[in-house]
Amino acid sequence: MQRKRPSSLSLAALVVLACLSWGQDTPLNVLPKYGSLPKTKAQKEIDEVFLSATDKEYHGDRKKASADTAARGWQYLAGGDLETAMRRFNQAWLLNHDNGIALWGMAAIESSIGKFDESRKLFAEAEKFVKETNFSVDYARAVAMAGVTSKDEALQKEAFDRFERVYQKAPENTKNLQNWAMTLFALEKNADAWAKVKLAETTPNKKDLDPSFVAALQAKMPRP
Repeated sequence: MQRKRPSSLSLAALVVLACLSWGQDTPLNVLPKYGSLPKTKAQKEIDEVFLSATDKEYHGDRKKASADTAARGWQYLAGGDLETAMRRFNQAWLLNHDNGIALWGMAAIESSIGKFDESRKLFAEAEKFVKETNFSVDYARAVAMAGVTSKDEALQKEAFDRFERVYQKAPENTKNLQNWAMTLFALEKNADAWAKVKLAETTPNKKDLDPSFVAALQAKMPRP
């Protein structure tokens, strides 16, 4: 099932180079996988209450419960409510540690707030369970953001390799081509960025191209 990604997670962040972050006193339930930290007795009791109630509602089918909870997480994420989205993804993961859709959501949030190392680890974990094209598009974008912001050439190469693999499988995926172009733009490879934009403009969903990005590219280098 293809999953609509929220526009707030656009690689346009590479253009403005702006990132958000959680506060210092962030509760565990808005950290991916509850921060992977040991829980207190009280926290474990809360988990048991949640699991017990969910088992009753879903007649013990935790995979189904996890899938539904992750889907709600994506709805909140699409609406820009990152904290509630992370809470739902955590609950989905608590119900089923192998829920790749929940891990994907966590990875997307971590990438959107500039936690690129954490994001890439979650994407790598989710990749074992998720084979959707949109997942690969998001994964490539996260690697690109990490590579550009850290100026890590190895990560940049990995991102370009991922963009290329997605393109070979889904040449008409507008978002992948736009992300590729934005990464090239961020690295001041404007002629190459225009080449990807032109490819994106031939795709069925060309309306999804970000006009502000195209304008920024035009300002740096007139359309060839």
